[in-house]
Amino acid sequence: MAGAGPPWPLGLLGQGVRVARGAAVALADAIAAIPRLARSLEQLAEAVTSLESLADAAPALDRIGEAARELGRLADAAEPLPRVAADLERLGAVAHVLEDLAEAIEDLRGLGRVVPALEELGATVGPLKETVDGLSPLADSVVRMQGAIETLNATVSPLQGTAERLGRFVDRLPQGRRPPRAALRQQGD
Repeated sequence: MAGAGPPWPLGLLGQGVRVARGAAVALADAIAAIPRLARSLEQLAEAVTSLESLADAAPALDRIGEAARELGRLADAAEPLPRVAADLERLGAVAHVLEDLAEAIEDLRGLGRVVPALEELGATVGPLKETVDGLSPLADSVVRMQGAIETLNATVSPLQGTAERLGRFVDRLPQGRRPPRAALRQQGD
């Protein structure tokens, strides 16, 4: 079979050449990428150590996460601390009063025992006030009588001297002697 052509059609051959050329270009690109791929693999190998360190650090990272949650709870718990500090400052300002109060606690308990007596005293105030109110006119009368007593005193005082002289005169008379006062009292009994 002379002159006979290839057993496959030429169009197919052209297509195969194109595919082969594309594969050769892709192969050439892949070969050119090998150094870059090698560098990437080296970097990846270096990263493996870091990744292993990171994997080893995972428990520590978990503890850090737990600590962060605890810090959040502590921050929440610390939120009222400024108000507590202000309250403590106010308590500090009155600490001396609290100390005095602590020292006086027995006295205060004693006052508790006095309360019943004070209640009884309160019950007697009403009648006492009525008595005082009743004595008020008597006091006014005493004040008015004081003027009369002063006038009477001014009148009687000069008579006292006269009565004494008259008594001495009567004592000099015969049978004019008076019995002693003690004898007069016994006779009156």
